[in-house]
Amino acid sequence: CCFLRYGMGGPRIGLALEEPTEEDVTQKINGISVSIEKQILPYVENVTLDMETGIDGKPGLVMIGGSGSNC
Repeated sequence: CCFLRYGMGGPRIGLALEEPTEEDVTQKINGISVSIEKQILPYVENVTLDMETGIDGKPGLVMIGGSGSNC
């Protein structure tokens, strides 16, 4: 997970396939190494990554949960 910017409900978070940096915390989740930027770790503590079919019929990844608020 990576920080994109702050929005009305808290930070905007995105996914990227990149090598970890010094600013990341790397954890093993369900046997997969996942790196998360330290500054957003509290916001993604209870986030679940899932696959969902969009209104266009195409599958995509979604993040469910988290500690941010929605406007």
